[in-house]
Amino acid sequence: MRAIVIHQARDLRIEEFEPEVPGPGEVLIELATGGICGSDLHYFNHGGFGAVRLKEPMILGHEVSGHVRALGDGVSRLAMGDLVAVSPSRPCGTCNYCQRGLHNHCENM
Repeated sequence: MRAIVIHQARDLRIEEFEPEVPGPGEVLIELATGGICGSDLHYFNHGGFGAVRLKEPMILGHEVSGHVRALGDGVSRLAMGDLVAVSPSRPCGTCNYCQRGLHNHCENM
C-alpha cells in the first residue's frame, strides 16, 4: 500500500508500506477517497496542530472512506468489500456528554 507520510513541516513523501494484520475488532480499509482537513494543513505548514508536534513520521488523513479488505477476529457486522466511512473521533463513552449521546462533545477525546 501507499500513503502520504509527513516527516516534518513541508516534507511530504509518498511511501510504500506493508499494512498490519487487523487485530480483534479491527478492519483493514483500502482507501477510495479522502479529504484534506484543517489539521492536515497545520501539520504540513507548521509541523503540528495546537500543542501536538511531530515527533516521528506520520501518515496524514483521517477523513476517508474505502472498502474493507481484511477483517479481524470478532468483526461480524462488516464483510469483505463493504464500502465504509471512517469516523476519526474516539469518544470515551463514560463522560457526562457521552452518557447523553453527545459523543462529539466528549471531554476525554
